[in-house]
Amino acid sequence: MTEVLDPPWETEGEVRYPVTAKARDLADRLFGEIVAGVYGFGTRLPAERVLSDTHDLSRSTVRQALGLMESFGIIERRVGSGSVVCFSRRQPAPEAAAPPAGILDLTEIGSSTSPLELGVVRSIVEPEIARLAVLNMTARDIEAIKAVQAEMEEVMTNGEQFAALEDAFRMRLASGTHNPLLEAVYAMVNQVRRDASWSVQRRWRLSPARIREYKLQYRSLCEAIESRDIEKAVEFVRLMLADAHQDLMPGG
Repeated sequence: MTEVLDPPWETEGEVRYPVTAKARDLADRLFGEIVAGVYGFGTRLPAERVLSDTHDLSRSTVRQALGLMESFGIIERRVGSGSVVCFSRRQPAPEAAAPPAGILDLTEIGSSTSPLELGVVRSIVEPEIARLAVLNMTARDIEAIKAVQAEMEEVMTNGEQFAALEDAFRMRLASGTHNPLLEAVYAMVNQVRRDASWSVQRRWRLSPARIREYKLQYRSLCEAIESRDIEKAVEFVRLMLADAHQDLMPGG
């Protein structure tokens, strides 16, 4: 069972950012959704208007809640971009024994998977995900993935932040297939890729020049998706896979 985290403003004795009870309740709820993974690192919270309508609260109450969260580094509010999640939960190493028979231990798989082995799996899965996503994505799906790509455009030097947004982009693409089993399979691939030590090192050494190159690739992929160009989308995914594989190889 995942440990429940209390919001930092509930555990700190000093009142750093005074808000109304309704604003605190909304901040508590949003923090719980972030911890649960509803809103991952680098993704945007719903707009103030949407939060106001969804929770039947005034815009001023919503702004207070977001201000409270920002004061504790949970989100960052950006003009023109909304509220971006900065919180990333670091899970402690599990103390339990090995998982029951028949249950995959993705942490163990991630620690033993080589860049070549992961590259083989991604080369099989990701082009098909791109093809199905272009066929099945709704207008809302496309807007959601474009929002992640817009967040990427703002990253200049932070390799770890950019890599987290890449994760979010790929999962948006997988969910756009509207195939729950394929989405679940790709979530496993994404987790194994994140757990691998060589992948963590790659995140740290993403240079500003490489980030610029990747941003261009994701921009082109978004354009292909929006224009419903299956051939170009699949081609861009294959080119991105080749570049990513090259980055992971010794001397890359």
